[in-house]
Amino acid sequence: MTPDHSSKSDALDGRTGPGLLRRHQNFLTGLMLAILAWVIYFPSIQYGFIYFDDVRILKNHPELYGQPSLTADAKAIFQTGFPREEPLLVRDVTWALDSQIFGFGNPLGYHLGNVLLHGIVVALLFAFLLGITRRYVFALTIAAAYLLLAVHVEPVAWIMGRKDILSALFMLLALCTQTRRMQAKGAVAVCAWHALVLFFFLIALLSKISVLTFPLVLFLHAMFLPYLRGERPPAATFDWGRTLFRELVLLVPSLAISSSIYVWYQRTLAQMGLFDRGYPAHGLGHLWNLLMVNPMVFWIYLKQMFLPTHFAVLHAWPEWQPTYPLWQMVTSILTVAGALAGGVWIFCRRKDLFFYYAAFFVLMVPYLNLIYIGIWVADRYIYFSSFCALAIVVSLAGTVWQRSQPAMRLGVLVVGGAFAMVNFTETVLYEPAWRNAETLWQNHLAQPNHTPAAYANLATYYYADFSDAVDRQDQPRMESAIYKMSIVLKAAFAEYWPDQQQPPPASISHLFFLRSLIEEVEGKPEVALASLLLSDRLHPGFDSTNLNLAQLYRKLAGTATNPEQKKAYALSARDRFATYLKLAYHGRQPPPGETAEMAALEAESTALSKATTEPAPAKPQ
Repeated sequence: MTPDHSSKSDALDGRTGPGLLRRHQNFLTGLMLAILAWVIYFPSIQYGFIYFDDVRILKNHPELYGQPSLTADAKAIFQTGFPREEPLLVRDVTWALDSQIFGFGNPLGYHLGNVLLHGIVVALLFAFLLGITRRYVFALTIAAAYLLLAVHVEPVAWIMGRKDILSALFMLLALCTQTRRMQAKGAVAVCAWHALVLFFFLIALLSKISVLTFPLVLFLHAMFLPYLRGERPPAATFDWGRTLFRELVLLVPSLAISSSIYVWYQRTLAQMGLFDRGYPAHGLGHLWNLLMVNPMVFWIYLKQMFLPTHFAVLHAWPEWQPTYPLWQMVTSILTVAGALAGGVWIFCRRKDLFFYYAAFFVLMVPYLNLIYIGIWVADRYIYFSSFCALAIVVSLAGTVWQRSQPAMRLGVLVVGGAFAMVNFTETVLYEPAWRNAETLWQNHLAQPNHTPAAYANLATYYYADFSDAVDRQDQPRMESAIYKMSIVLKAAFAEYWPDQQQPPPASISHLFFLRSLIEEVEGKPEVALASLLLSDRLHPGFDSTNLNLAQLYRKLAGTATNPEQKKAYALSARDRFATYLKLAYHGRQPPPGETAEMAALEAESTALSKATTEPAPAKPQ
């Protein structure tokens, strides 16, 4: 009789064959998605700083991220380093870790961290979608589309994108944890899972302040989970009973956390003086600007996701204006009306999609400039929320696929393939632009709607290169950097101030500031002074302008031969430095070095004032 080996074969298959793959299919899928993300963005780990926020917020602060030990970094981050412009404690700790491992001034660690975390986010997104829908193909399709989005190049390839990636990571962990909470049995288990949800939410909020509205996403997730899983029909009546009351009660702690962090963060930024951007509109005028600009912003985001072109750190349009064209007013109003009507229809007929629809807008609320007027459009702002738009499109495409003839299915495949090809191509083409400041800002200047800021940032990079060459006493490199900076500024003035018989526009104030640096290097302090004063007139209240004016006046006071002129320069140096301290520190105590500088300027101006007012001694007869 032949022995039966079927049970043994099945066991082996379960351990090493297709059975093993089936059992670990979800894990392996997530791992492959992460690996693909790492492969796509692997070139960016070799990139440098781009001299736009990453230098000002990271590289210029060795006291926060460049201490000899991680303990010293942590003390500065959590205790002594306040106030500061972006007190994002969790983000800052990850930067400190990168610095300890790879070196403070080495961009490799910061870029590598972004790439690794991005891959984990893609894998977690797949896990979250699979957990709430139990639809493998649906979750895989969205995660793969998310992986390919070219709009994600900015947050991944730019060191400053760490806060976007970290916040997305912890928001996904909070959502996955809440899915487990919704499945838990018993009060103790529910409370434990909810406590973990609150913990991940807090960590996300300390990674990026825009997570403030995320509690509402958690609420939507809890209320619409039965529809997402197909346990209730999409058009079924909404549960207004015990579930709603329970989730509202569970919402209270997260709202309390959000409110507390918001108050603390706002006070910190107010101490830094970051709310005064010269924005003139208030009340109804401000609301009108929001109505005219924000709908256009959403159209830009949809275009960048599905028809990506002309990527830029600073989008020149849309922007607030004294008056708006009629077509923009009509389009904005129709967009808002259409969004509201679409939301009502989806809530009534497709509750399985309402979570994604509402969550997208909830996540974007912090970027609407409701209070603080900052940047209207930035590709990194939709790093996390873009999955919501993808989920809606993929769901609708799936409906067409199930109900249509082969020709329509072919159309779905063609459109999906075109989407993947366009986004992948744009990702591959745009990623190298982030190699360093020179490549990035040259890429911006090649765009059809660039701004003076692109010229200014490129010129700033060349001046930083000049300063580094001075430190290294590299004369050829110094000359090359100043020459390149001069060429950039000449091109900028030719484009934005072609008729120099007319007054220059305020938008090029920083270009005059940069020109004064070249003029000072060339040994023309009086000419540099004229450029700086013009920059100050075009954009008053800029702390760096007042600092440079104080230094330049002091230098001129040291070389002047006329006593009255020497006195005037010294008094101007003192006054400008006092203004600089006021603008830079907003009533806070300046560092000891700058306090000593102020005292020295006071002493010099006082001495010169006495020298010019005391009568000259009588000549001997």
